[in-house]
Amino acid sequence: MPRLAVLILALLCAVPCLAQDEAKSVDALVKDLASEDWATRERASRELVGKGDDARDALRKAVENEDPEVRVRASNALIEIGEEFAFAVECATGESEHLREHGRAALMNLFKIDDPKVLRELTMQELQPRYRGGYNEGFSVLAPPAIAFARLQALSGIRIVVAEEARENWANAMRQPSANMMVQGSAEQVPFVRDAVQRYLDQALGSASADEKLVPRPLRIGRSNFLYITRVGSSTGIVRRCGEQLLDDLLKDGDVSARAAVLLAEGAASDTDAADRIRNQYVKRPELTRLLWLAIALGADDETIKCVRARDHADAVALLKCHDWAVMDLAARYLDCLEPGPRGEVLSPVIEASADSLELMTAVWIARGSSLTEGARARVGRLVGSKQDLMAASAARWFTGADDITNAELEAIWQAGEFQPLDSSFFTAALELVQRKDIGDRLVENARKSFAGSFDARVSRHALAAAVLNGRATPADLKVALDKLTAARTSQRLVNQLAELFTGCTTLPDETLDQFKKQLFDSDVTVRRVYMVALGKCDSALQVSIARAAVDERAPKEDEAAPPKHYAFARLALMGVLAGSGDVDALDEIIKAVEGDDAELAKAAGSAYVDAFKGDALFHALEELNGRANLTNGGIAALEGYMEVCRRAAASKDRVTFRKAYGIAINMQLLNQNWQQRQELMQLQAGLGSGNGKANKGKPLPADPILKQLNVEVK
Repeated sequence: MPRLAVLILALLCAVPCLAQDEAKSVDALVKDLASEDWATRERASRELVGKGDDARDALRKAVENEDPEVRVRASNALIEIGEEFAFAVECATGESEHLREHGRAALMNLFKIDDPKVLRELTMQELQPRYRGGYNEGFSVLAPPAIAFARLQALSGIRIVVAEEARENWANAMRQPSANMMVQGSAEQVPFVRDAVQRYLDQALGSASADEKLVPRPLRIGRSNFLYITRVGSSTGIVRRCGEQLLDDLLKDGDVSARAAVLLAEGAASDTDAADRIRNQYVKRPELTRLLWLAIALGADDETIKCVRARDHADAVALLKCHDWAVMDLAARYLDCLEPGPRGEVLSPVIEASADSLELMTAVWIARGSSLTEGARARVGRLVGSKQDLMAASAARWFTGADDITNAELEAIWQAGEFQPLDSSFFTAALELVQRKDIGDRLVENARKSFAGSFDARVSRHALAAAVLNGRATPADLKVALDKLTAARTSQRLVNQLAELFTGCTTLPDETLDQFKKQLFDSDVTVRRVYMVALGKCDSALQVSIARAAVDERAPKEDEAAPPKHYAFARLALMGVLAGSGDVDALDEIIKAVEGDDAELAKAAGSAYVDAFKGDALFHALEELNGRANLTNGGIAALEGYMEVCRRAAASKDRVTFRKAYGIAINMQLLNQNWQQRQELMQLQAGLGSGNGKANKGKPLPADPILKQLNVEVK
């Protein structure tokens, strides 16, 4: 027999013997944990930790030993080796008191509750309000308490945890018929949210004794802030008590466990290894619901999604009833893991029968793209007529993901949307629906009828009609759109929709051209601005043709009196269009206006730079303009140029360009001397941030659950 084969055979025979020897060694060390000699106990503990996984099974048995010294040392050794989340949760929820003690200790270590980098109180410096000069970001919430706090959490991202001893008083506060909360600054700043909650609690519990009064205490876990609601007298050991309560809540059932999982996951998210371990251990033990909530809160991977799809979903659907926005968001993330078919099946009974507006709205919102039962779909069709804007919007949004919309359903949505406010959530959802090509083709006649109807800039009928006619507009439609632009000038959103009709337009009837040219020289600057927006949508050749014709027709003549000053402003705006097409004389006229002594003309010329130059060339030109010390009004013109860039970027939701221009303008000394321009700039920034752009992309629920009542009026 070859020597190598003999050696391998000898090693194979020796392995069982070595394993037996290792097991005996571990057992002996575990016995030494009960030694009366302290040094022996210490040595045994160190050696057991050194053996790692080989000692795990023996140590887990030792955790149930009757000797408290053995139990504590075995538990500490397991924790130092690295206890598993699944086993820790199983122990913490077991019947044995000894196992529960070990499970809780292991979870405290696994979640690093005692680490101030994970869970801590916010410092006084962090709680200093930061005010943005010139713009008030405060807002008020008036709704039943459940809706008010859901909105507050959604808008701020600040979660709320109620201490065990404070829950009865908290329940009393939540039973109030209405909550009126004024947030006196940005919702993203903890002190403003804390103060709003404190004022409400003081009002709701005004007759309570001093010991029963509640106070929100700002804490931070991981990278997220939250408010820990306690009694006024419970001020010591806040962080430790909060951490222990989160673990206690995690081990309970239902929404209490899910709420704790959301916050504990925030703490674990900073440790990618811990997050991966939680997900992996859930896949191995999918029956452990607490691990499920943690895995979902940390972000479900492919294996987690497979396990989610294979289980019963009743407990996740039940979370939609709890009114806690963080928990409802967790339920939405869970349901988002399901295929559209099963998701529709589990949500259909909720949609069909729910009488709770928060539950119903979220169910309909999540169900987008899923097939519903006949009864559930019929109710969604009725909900488009709801008096609660977000409820109606959720229903309209569901239809945007449906492929088989009937004529009756489409007619109901159109009629419901015609007279909705332009700033409503319903309009946003209906706009997405009518912009679908297959839907737009079916609504052309409705759109033309609405387009020719009576005009009201406050409602959405003309904006929806314009969206349908975009790409389908006839010369007659364009004439109507041009007629409506003047009346629409107070609504940027409506102006944008009407202007979109001119996208790529190469020709216009003479009558329409004459009106276009006339309005470009209107005495009202807001009228000129909206027609410039429409002009900017036309084909470049048509832009130049209209601009040249308008300028030539309004050119000053020797035998006439001096034209009104607003003609000069309008002329400079059109010179920007001509300069952008390569007209050197037009560019010279703009530059002369900047170099002149008239500050208002210099501002108009600075605004014209935005059409005269494109991309990086524009920013270089404005920078050069601002840096020319020999120009009296160079800085004024440059600032107006940056302001115009910001206006257009905000209107088109171009965040990259907006940030670039905003970053320069906000630091210009001239802006601090002009309160109106600074206020406008801050409002543009706020409007861009609160729009329906990418800020809420990827989130399973709406950015603001703005409902007025908990009951549902549409059955």
